[in-house]
Amino acid sequence: MQVSTEAGFTLTEMIATVGLVTILSTIAISNFKELENPVVDASYQVSRFIRLARSRAISQTIAIVIQPDSTTELVAFSSDDCNGTLTSLGDLSMTLPDGALLSDTEWSTCFTQRGLSDTNVTFQIQDVDGKSRTIEIALGGGVQVQ
Repeated sequence: MQVSTEAGFTLTEMIATVGLVTILSTIAISNFKELENPVVDASYQVSRFIRLARSRAISQTIAIVIQPDSTTELVAFSSDDCNGTLTSLGDLSMTLPDGALLSDTEWSTCFTQRGLSDTNVTFQIQDVDGKSRTIEIALGGGVQVQ
């Protein structure tokens, strides 16, 4: 019997390895597609945007008004108080991810210098499939995503 000194893989080992990698890749890709949900992404982005505007109102001791500019965009304005002349804050705006829309654009809220909202606001974010999430801004300034 002759012993081979050459190292390597057999054809069967290579086919089994490639097959296993293909199966695992298919499973991983299908799981990542489930993570893409525009309504969930948009609701958490809007929540973070609102919290950022509130923190800026507190830190800069100004009033900040947030309102929809369209079904896909939120903008912010600053003022000395909630009833004063509004100045656009170009660096404080956000566009919703593709596939997500604001169901209601007839609302606005103003955060005072102390971070309190002038009104209790509830609105929804929807996608084309009809899925939706509700966002509520409380009078105390808190934001809740449901």
